[in-house]
Amino acid sequence: MRNDHRQQRLVVPDIARGLALLGIAVANAISYWLVPLSTTVTGNHPGTVADQAATVFAAMFVHVRGLPMFSTLLGFGFGLVTASLARKGYPKAAARRVLARRYGFLALFGVAHMWLLFSGDIMLTYGLIGVLMALLVNVRSGALYIISGTILGLSCLIYTLIAILFFGSPLDLMAPAPDTSSFAAYFADNQEFAFYMTLSQPLVVIQLGALSLIGFVWARDGVLTDVKKHARTLWVWVGVTVAVVVAIGIPLGLAQLGILPASTATFWSILNQSFGLLTGPGILAAFALATQHWNQQPPRWTMPIIALGKRSMSGYLLQTFVLLPTAVWASSAWLPSLGEFRPMLLGAAVWLLSVALAATLEHFDKQGPFEALHRHLSYGRTGRIEPYQDPAHRKAAPHEHAPNPGSTAF
Repeated sequence: MRNDHRQQRLVVPDIARGLALLGIAVANAISYWLVPLSTTVTGNHPGTVADQAATVFAAMFVHVRGLPMFSTLLGFGFGLVTASLARKGYPKAAARRVLARRYGFLALFGVAHMWLLFSGDIMLTYGLIGVLMALLVNVRSGALYIISGTILGLSCLIYTLIAILFFGSPLDLMAPAPDTSSFAAYFADNQEFAFYMTLSQPLVVIQLGALSLIGFVWARDGVLTDVKKHARTLWVWVGVTVAVVVAIGIPLGLAQLGILPASTATFWSILNQSFGLLTGPGILAAFALATQHWNQQPPRWTMPIIALGKRSMSGYLLQTFVLLPTAVWASSAWLPSLGEFRPMLLGAAVWLLSVALAATLEHFDKQGPFEALHRHLSYGRTGRIEPYQDPAHRKAAPHEHAPNPGSTAF
């Protein structure tokens, strides 16, 4: 039975997180797991209308879209955890220790996932971001916005200069994918790629961490809980996202198809890697604006997606457990010469499986298995943040039985 003293969760982050997993599954299926089979990403343009439409759709709404939104949500969840710690009486130093422990364990999960199964793991990055953000937990919102804006602005400027430098170049920007001809070949290649991905963490942490800072400020300032008050901010971010999708996503897709000069695909791809980060807060803002009339009473059809959003870590890891063997078996047997449409369908199918499993767990009021493990490692035997106890007096500090205003998953 659910605790009656708890108020309803803020559903927007859970819905956004659940749908972000769809974008991540599709993007990884296209650009990682089935790279050797996808004619689009290897430069041989697909001939079917479905593949051509999928290519443009992915350029607009998939590549560098789900991950930025997830990064913004990471910061939002971080903000909810810090608020919970404050309500339960934790002093600054103790709160930082709890945050460092929580996100440190997330980073360890990521190390295991990256080196053992999937070199494209993101949990290591998110764990490191969380640990670093614990050092900034008491910095005022204006300063955090400045830090975030400076990082994102410099990233866009530098990537724009690089894109101009390589304009017209046939440079292949596709990340190398492991050999999926057999499980042995895959794991051998994965170890090599994991090494390079580990070395790249400082740059990735800085870029995605800038988005997490925005999410943290939004949680602190109630941007998603009072949409009317912050509507102007949210609409500005939606406008930025629409601009990126139209001005960069469409040309990228057309260049990949050869409708625009194929040599310009590199230019648009580089721009998408930087400006695409700006879509993270914008997509989340769009969800908040679109769902504000629900008044925390979402339609029944959203419940399975919300269930997945609550169990995002388990849903994310499930993608590896399904796509890894599928990629190995597909590359040697029954899915040769793929365009972009069928890998997209595969990613969507894996996501639907995760939705179904999450909905089943929700029905039985169970956490995701990896969420449960992570919470017990982070918070101890009870798996939740307990009221602070002064080590000197072993007495609980005064606190309110405050509700969980939103999701802290992942």
